[in-house]
Amino acid sequence: MAKSMWMTPEEIERTKKKNKLILMIAIPAVTILLSAGLTILMH
Repeated sequence: MAKSMWMTPEEIERTKKKNKLILMIAIPAVTILLSAGLTILMH
């Protein structure tokens, strides 16, 4: 069975907040790395 079925509402909320935080950090980090990589390739 799916693990998520056994999670309490508090655990689900915590997981959602953690995922949102990871996304808020990951998107700018990936953007910076891509732009740095493109800059290096352009020169």
